[in-house]
Amino acid sequence: MGMQDPVAVRKNLGKRVRQLRQKRGLSQEGFAHASGLGRSFAGSIERGERDIRITTLCKLANFFDVPMAQLFKR
Repeated sequence: MGMQDPVAVRKNLGKRVRQLRQKRGLSQEGFAHASGLGRSFAGSIERGERDIRITTLCKLANFFDVPMAQLFKR
């Protein structure tokens, strides 16, 4: 199995979060408010700029009602 690149993982996670948000018809601001994340923090997740905690991953998975692994699917 190949090495995992943290930057690529963050970017893919961000794309997935954006897809899930858009699928629910939420603006970034609406998503941030509804999920309890700050707007700039939510944006930085979508842009793949942040290393995020497991707690935040759980919050995202629960908000979107998906298994955590689903956040990492391409």
